[in-house]
Amino acid sequence: MNGSVYERELASILSGGDPGSVERYSRRVAQDTQQAVTGGLIQRPFYVVRAAGSLGADLVAVRDDYTLIIEVKSSASRRLSFSEASYKRQEQAERLVERCSRAGLFLTYAFRLKNAREDPWRLFSLGSVRPGRMALLKALIPEVEQTRSGNYHLVWEHGVPLSVVIDYVNHGTV
Repeated sequence: MNGSVYERELASILSGGDPGSVERYSRRVAQDTQQAVTGGLIQRPFYVVRAAGSLGADLVAVRDDYTLIIEVKSSASRRLSFSEASYKRQEQAERLVERCSRAGLFLTYAFRLKNAREDPWRLFSLGSVRPGRMALLKALIPEVEQTRSGNYHLVWEHGVPLSVVIDYVNHGTV
C-alpha cells in the first residue's frame, strides 16, 4: 500500500473530522483509553495539513496548545532503518530537524506497523525544543534511536502509542 494512504489515515484520525476514522482507530487501542481517544479527538481535534513534495514533513498538525511536524513511515517490519534507500531518509531527517529546531519545534516520526493487531501507530521524536508545553510533550515521546555509525532507525516497540499521546495532549496524563 502506498505511504500516502497512511498519511491520510493519520490526518483523518488527528483532525477528528471523520468520526468513522476516529472510531475505527479507537477500536484498536486499549479498552481503557478508547473513550478518551474518541471523545478527545472529536472535541479537541487538530487542524491537519498534508504537505506537498518530498523536501518537507508529511503532515503539520496544529491546535491552540500543540504543533506537531510529522513525518509518516510505514513498514511490515518492526524495524525501519534510515540508511536504506541511499541514505535519503537520513539526509531528510537531518534537514527537517534543523528546520524544526530553528522554529523551536521537534520532528515527530509516526511509524505505522502494517497488519498490527493493536494500536498500529508509534511515535518518536527527533531534535530539540524550547522549554514549555512542547518540551513536556517531547519528554513523553521517545527519541529516534541511532546505530553505532550514527544512522537513525525506528524500532516499533520502542515508540509511544499514538493513543497515549492523544490522551496526554487532551488530558495532561499518561
